Amino acid sequence: MKKITLLLLLLCSITAFSQVKLTSATEEYYNGTSWENNYKRTFTYDANNNLVSEKSYYRDSSTTSWEFSSSETYVYNAANRVVSSTYESFDVSGNISYGYKSNYTYNGNNQVTESIDLEFTNGVWVNQYKSTYAYTSGKITSVVGQDWNGSSWVYVTDGDQQDASSKITISYGANDLVSEFIYADWNGSSWSLVDKELYTYNTNNKIVRIISYDWNGAAYETYFKEEYTYDANGNLILEKSFDYSNGSYELSYETSYTFDSTQMMSSFTHPFKDQFGFDALTGQENFYVNKILGYEEEDYRTTYNYGEATASVKDFSSIDFAVFPNPTSSILKIDDTSFALKNIELFNVLGKKVFVSTKNEINIAHLVNGVYLLKIESEKGNVVTKRIIKN
Repeated sequence: MKKITLLLLLLCSITAFSQVKLTSATEEYYNGTSWENNYKRTFTYDANNNLVSEKSYYRDSSTTSWEFSSSETYVYNAANRVVSSTYESFDVSGNISYGYKSNYTYNGNNQVTESIDLEFTNGVWVNQYKSTYAYTSGKITSVVGQDWNGSSWVYVTDGDQQDASSKITISYGANDLVSEFIYADWNGSSWSLVDKELYTYNTNNKIVRIISYDWNGAAYETYFKEEYTYDANGNLILEKSFDYSNGSYELSYETSYTFDSTQMMSSFTHPFKDQFGFDALTGQENFYVNKILGYEEEDYRTTYNYGEATASVKDFSSIDFAVFPNPTSSILKIDDTSFALKNIELFNVLGKKVFVSTKNEINIAHLVNGVYLLKIESEKGNVVTKRIIKN
C-alpha cells in the first residue's frame, strides 16, 4: 500500500501581512527534577502565509546552543498548493547525508493528479515511485502507485525483491467525509487485499476513532486503533493510540494538547494549513480552532512560540545510524551505538503515525507491505528520517 504519497499528514481573520506568526516549536525533556531544552523546529513563510521552510535543531548541552540538523522546504503554485517538497539531512561538513523529494501535478480544479518521489543518490535526484490519483464527482476515490525500473514506471510484486505496487480505494459516508480506506498490493495479475481503515465521526464531523484491520486471506482482523477527544470549542485535546492483541486493546501512545481559548488560530500565521487539499476529506483541517500552545507525551513536552525572530544556522550535525534489514517482513533493528535513542515513530504514506517505540528493535509484521517513513530522535534532540520498506 505505502508506495503512495498521500498526505492526509483556516481562514484568516485579519490581513496576511499583519498576522503574528507561529515561528518555532521547542521540545523539552523531563529529567526527573526539571525540564531541559531538547529539540527545536523553526518555521518560515512566504507572502501568502504558506509554510516554505521547517528547520530542525538539537540542543548542544555543552554549549547550550541550537545546532542545525535537517530541513524541509516547500514550493507552491498560484493556488497555494505544494508542487514540490524536499527533505534533507546533513553531515558534520554540511553535505546532504540523506535527501527525499516529492513533486506534485494538479488538474484545473487544483486537485493532485500525480506525485513523483525521488531520492538523493550519489549527488543526483533519482526517481523512486509514482502515485496516480483518480477522482469521482470531485472526490478522490483511488491512488495507485508504481515503481521506477530505471527507464519506465512499472507494477511490481514482492517477488521482484521489492515491495509490491499498491492501491488505495477511498469511500465516503453520508457526511461526505472519508469513511473507509482499503489497501491492496499488486500480485502480478490483480490487486490483493492487505489492509483497511474505518473512520468514525461525531455530530460535529470531527474524527473520534480510526480502526485499522489486517487482511488474513479470508477476513479482516483488528490490529490498531486511534481515538480523538475534543473540548467544547472543537479543539483536539487528547489523542490515544492502541494496539490490539489477544482480543483486547492496549494503550501504546497518548498525546494531550493545550490551547488559549481566548484567541482564534485563524488570527495567526501557522504551519498547519492544508497544503494538498486532503485534510478536508477527513475533517483534520479543523483540529486547532483556538491558538495552540503545545502538547505533551510521557516525559516530553512541546511549546509553540509566536512572534520570534527566526533562528540562525550555526553548523550541522546528524545521527549516524543504520537500519536493517531493509526491506523487512517483520523485525527492524536500529543501530544506535553512536547515539542515545529517545524515540522511534513510523508513518504511512497518508502521513498517519502507525507505530511508536523507544526500543532499537521493533516488529512491524502486522503492518501492510509498502513504504514507510521512519523518524528517529536521539536524546539530544537530533532527528533523522529514513524510508523503510515492509515486504
